[in-house]
Amino acid sequence: KNGMPVITVNGTHKYCMDRGLVPSAMVMLDSREFNNRFIYPLSKDCKYFISSQCHPSVFDSLEGYKVWIWHCAGDDNFDLLKKEYGKEYFPVMGGSTVTLRAVHLLRMLGFPKFELFGFDSCIIGEHHAYEQPENDDEQVLEVVVSGKEFQCTAAQYHQAKEFVEMIQSTGEYYDLAVHGDGLISHIIKNPDSLRTREEVV
Repeated sequence: KNGMPVITVNGTHKYCMDRGLVPSAMVMLDSREFNNRFIYPLSKDCKYFISSQCHPSVFDSLEGYKVWIWHCAGDDNFDLLKKEYGKEYFPVMGGSTVTLRAVHLLRMLGFPKFELFGFDSCIIGEHHAYEQPENDDEQVLEVVVSGKEFQCTAAQYHQAKEFVEMIQSTGEYYDLAVHGDGLISHIIKNPDSLRTREEVV
């Protein structure tokens, strides 16, 4: 409301739009076709940053909208990208999730400060704040950080570990705050104590 740009990833786009908050931009990474729903509802006021590995149906649906294509560092299609762009592209580094990549993408575009909301990397209520049935049957781990227990899917736990590695390697180049009481914010407060229990719930 006060003009601060809001950038959404995946299902948070619809979450914000349903609440009258039109994002300045939306970032998408996942290549699976069923994730094409994440771009809806479409907005002419939103800039869509879509990874080149996303399904073609995403690009088809966004025809006529503000779309920028970006490429993941470490992409298996390196030879294809080199043939298409030569040296005229800048691959985006980061972890295996869209939020981790989005931080580096937006930093490359000149944004030095980030306030992250909903980046819990643990289960708070449901596994996501919005419906994502593809994740309903994921295995759940119990993770302990400095005496506090969290329930996480394997993907969420892996993301938390990648976040720590990302901050160690590139954290000096941006100012980042993670809001909430999730695993990520707790790790920031207790950076040297991430471990997982042997048992799986």
